[in-house]
Amino acid sequence: MLRTKRMSRCSNNAKLVDLPIDILINILLRLPAKSLCCTQCVCKTLLHIVEARSFATLVHLRLLNTASDAVAEVPQLLLLNVARDGDNGSLITISPSQIYDGNVLTKSRHAIVSKIASYRYGYNVGFVFCNLFFFNDKRYDRGPCFIFNPLRGEVLMLPKSTVQVPPFRNMIFIDWYGMGFDDITNTYKIVRVSGNERCCLVAQVYILGTSSWKRISSVPPCNLSTKKISAYGDLHWLINRSSTRGQICIVSFDFEKEEFYLTPHPALRKPEYSFLSLHFVNLRGSMAIVDTSSHTHIDIWVLKSYEKKEWVRDYSVNLELPGVERPWHLDRCGTCIGEWENGIFFVEFYVTTNAFFVDTRCDSVKRVSLGGSEYTRIFSYPGSLISLKDYGNLIRAEAGNWRPDFSEKSWQID
Repeated sequence: MLRTKRMSRCSNNAKLVDLPIDILINILLRLPAKSLCCTQCVCKTLLHIVEARSFATLVHLRLLNTASDAVAEVPQLLLLNVARDGDNGSLITISPSQIYDGNVLTKSRHAIVSKIASYRYGYNVGFVFCNLFFFNDKRYDRGPCFIFNPLRGEVLMLPKSTVQVPPFRNMIFIDWYGMGFDDITNTYKIVRVSGNERCCLVAQVYILGTSSWKRISSVPPCNLSTKKISAYGDLHWLINRSSTRGQICIVSFDFEKEEFYLTPHPALRKPEYSFLSLHFVNLRGSMAIVDTSSHTHIDIWVLKSYEKKEWVRDYSVNLELPGVERPWHLDRCGTCIGEWENGIFFVEFYVTTNAFFVDTRCDSVKRVSLGGSEYTRIFSYPGSLISLKDYGNLIRAEAGNWRPDFSEKSWQID
């Protein structure tokens, strides 16, 4: 009874915000991003701490440190549908807070659907970094690029690049983008590589919040690919250097040094594997390669030690067990691949819009319909407190009278 009274008296007199600020910040850093967002409603003291740009940086550094004792972030799922209007224009519908319970994919009742439309440009997702989605015009950078934060409902337009790129006459012009964090200068950076089929490459970097891009001297040794991930603070592309013999390599970019370098890859089971059967994913903070070249297994190789470059085949999912839903076209999966709470997923496209969820705890592969059109994709991203309002003037959301189906979270990009 005495103990109960003491606890009651202590709880009535003590307040969390009375703790020293460094201890309070240390406690908050151990919470997942979703809980941190909720703490902003408790009091003004916590609101000012959590909304501070310096605190968001600390949270991001915690995410980069896989050895941290912080609470592990459960990846959040998001559905994105792009409706085309001929060669020009697009309507992007973004539905965050998707929940996969091991059987079906459902939308949280608290999810706020956002829409972004353009009359003139056709946008694609260039990359996903934390809770930031980068969109660029699919017609080789003719339109503006912008970043969207679905958690906060923020849209930030990026400046056009003035870096001179050599004219690629009679060749297909390609841009590759990616984002990372420089923990020396505490800045977020976007790298852009422009090139063509002859590998004439130009690289440039944009620091989020500044007004211009800058050209850098370092360029990758070959053309890049759409298979890329952020891990260990750097950006990594899975590359096929030969269209015939499958000469695989990993090209990485160091955001601190602003330099490209090569990262060793594992000794995979088949030297003659098809590049289409290899997929790249960030799995619990580590770089992982998913090999679907076998008709009987899905192998997942994980880079256990980035310093020692030690790869381990952590998982091998048996596709021949009863109840396992084997994808019909494994070589057509993986352009959109990500992590969910208990494993990975990838999308089967060109045939149907299905996602296959692989549970790494057991030999389980389940097919889940995403619905929508052939341009419906599912993405995963970790929780983060990055706010775009700290890096420029946001595009104002509007009701959009020109489209009666628009909600309040709507933007027009033209």
